[in-house]
Amino acid sequence: MTLPGFALAVHVLSVVWWIGGLAFVTLVFLPALRRELDDDPHPLFEAIEHRFSLQARIALILTGLSGFYLLYAFDAWAWLTLPRFWWLQAMIGYWLLFALALFVAEPLGLMQRLFFGARDPKRAWRYFHTLHAVLLLGGAVIIGAAVAGNHGL
Repeated sequence: MTLPGFALAVHVLSVVWWIGGLAFVTLVFLPALRRELDDDPHPLFEAIEHRFSLQARIALILTGLSGFYLLYAFDAWAWLTLPRFWWLQAMIGYWLLFALALFVAEPLGLMQRLFFGARDPKRAWRYFHTLHAVLLLGGAVIIGAAVAGNHGL
């Protein structure tokens, strides 16, 4: 196996782990928490989020390192200027958004204050869930476009 082939495998597996986790949180975990809003869901959310956030951060780091290596290995920097490779620009923007969320906003408590500061808890959890759904949809579109774009569409 070549080094770019290995990097591509790491990239795909990291994205699967990252976006698969986002899908689980969005489609399974948050709906279950929202159904149980009579009790305070924060302790359970914090316990699971704490265990998952390390995995998400590792997947995000591996995705970024392998992705930037692939740009280097294929000398694909010029692709970033071509409109037909919009999905590559979208990938990088999406990755940056998550990097800021996981490595800046979350550790500083900005997400907690933004969503749960002074709002009605049911409304706050609905907004939080909606944000996750939008992020999941965006990730699915970008992944689909990247696969299609790499195979001639």
